[in-house]
Amino acid sequence: MIRFESVSKVFKTSAGEVTALSDINLTIEDGCIYGIIGLSGAGKSTLVRCMNLLERPTEGSVYLDDVNLMSLKPKELRLARRKMGMIFQQFNLLEQRDALSNVCYPLEIAGVDKKKAREKAKSLLELVGLEDRLHNYPAQLSGGQKQRVAIARALASDPKILLCDEATSALDPNTTSAILDLLKKINKELGVTVVVITHEMRVVEQICDQVAVIDRGCLVESGPVRDVFMKPKSTVTRNLVFPRQGKSPSNIENQRLMRLTFDGQSSEEPVIANLILACETTVNILGASTENIGGKAYGQMLIALPSDEFVLARVKGYLSEVGVSYEEVSGDGN
Repeated sequence: MIRFESVSKVFKTSAGEVTALSDINLTIEDGCIYGIIGLSGAGKSTLVRCMNLLERPTEGSVYLDDVNLMSLKPKELRLARRKMGMIFQQFNLLEQRDALSNVCYPLEIAGVDKKKAREKAKSLLELVGLEDRLHNYPAQLSGGQKQRVAIARALASDPKILLCDEATSALDPNTTSAILDLLKKINKELGVTVVVITHEMRVVEQICDQVAVIDRGCLVESGPVRDVFMKPKSTVTRNLVFPRQGKSPSNIENQRLMRLTFDGQSSEEPVIANLILACETTVNILGASTENIGGKAYGQMLIALPSDEFVLARVKGYLSEVGVSYEEVSGDGN
């Protein structure tokens, strides 16, 4: 378990002090996949680097399994860090080493017997689906293959926790999905806690159990992904979950709007078409962000409300009847 207690991080620059994190209180339970999301510059990478003290907090405490890492001596801290593997956006592989040697590298540093190290590295590369690429160098691998090597290398020290700092940001959507599936497999089969740092809500939706939203160095919201996704409380979370699709039409400012939330209805059910038929009204869809996950519909939709109060009451009654959550929102969608 990782626990942050009142953690703050201030960087001193030539232009003055910059607060990267402010009074962060956060607990990541063993065995979960935990997402930390925010816009660029929100403090996400600083937060994950404080987990293994690559960045030392200015204030507060960081606990790993109830041990305060801030109180450890350098040698003790190095041993504690072995419990935390880390992968990065740019892979950070050694170009002069093939895949097998890259995975062996941390084992060599730890003094593991060469034969045992190679056997373990082979098994890890097999785990990540690269058993046929043992002797390929990074220049001979695709981006997704490089990230798989990086994941195998991070697992070499048998970590309890895998920290992923924007690990899929440099990959295309299909490769991103494959890497996320691999991380879910590692979490399930090895019991490794996975912490995912990202600015992409779809990454959190696909893989995470819990999520924390960071904005300007502050923790603004946290909880189960489903709860945060369906009922975002903060403006920054709403913008991440339901991003604006370009400039809103100028004529919606004086309209009454409603956000519909789809929470697992069948993706084959034509909710809006049925609403139109049942309520005998037209529906103007202004924006939508929905996904088909396992045959179920998840996401949100922004519609303009009818001006007739009687028709509006029918619309609300129908939505309640079919189990679609809704709320009236302002002209900017918030």
